[in-house]
Amino acid sequence: MAKFSDIKAKAKLPERSVPLCLTGDLQGQFEDLERQLEEVSARPGGRTMAGASEEETALAKRIEALRQQMADEVTVFRLRALPRGKWRDLMAEHPPRPEDKAEGSVCNLETGPIAAVAACCVDPQMSIPEVEELVDEILTQGQWDTLFQQVFLLNRVKHDVPSSSAASGILRSSTRS
Repeated sequence: MAKFSDIKAKAKLPERSVPLCLTGDLQGQFEDLERQLEEVSARPGGRTMAGASEEETALAKRIEALRQQMADEVTVFRLRALPRGKWRDLMAEHPPRPEDKAEGSVCNLETGPIAAVAACCVDPQMSIPEVEELVDEILTQGQWDTLFQQVFLLNRVKHDVPSSSAASGILRSSTRS
């Protein structure tokens, strides 16, 4: 029979990683190259029986180099859930305003999400003023929504042992070989 002390000793709060590409300026360059590749590929005689033309290959190499540059610049925010009482206290420190209640929110939508991200982001660790700067000057609304949504889900959704259909499929096929 398990003892509470054993359970407590092995318990760890759930964590989640949120990758965000913060080099959005490169997205436009990527899209321009993709458009150029489509135009070149659509030209009569663009593709040969041997494959892509030299121009297509050069564009494809530039696209891949830019994609790799963007991938190298991805910032991963590692989040850790708060214990239930700390999450409840954090939300209580930022009670919903009437307009927040009208949207069905459990917290002040101006201050609560910022405090929650500051409290849950373990890498990089950020203060409330730093998260405010992140929100106001660095992230797009979509990136901010993604980051806060993951913090919220991390603290409000049940976590079980995950499964990976990709890993299972690979392992099934490798045992057949």
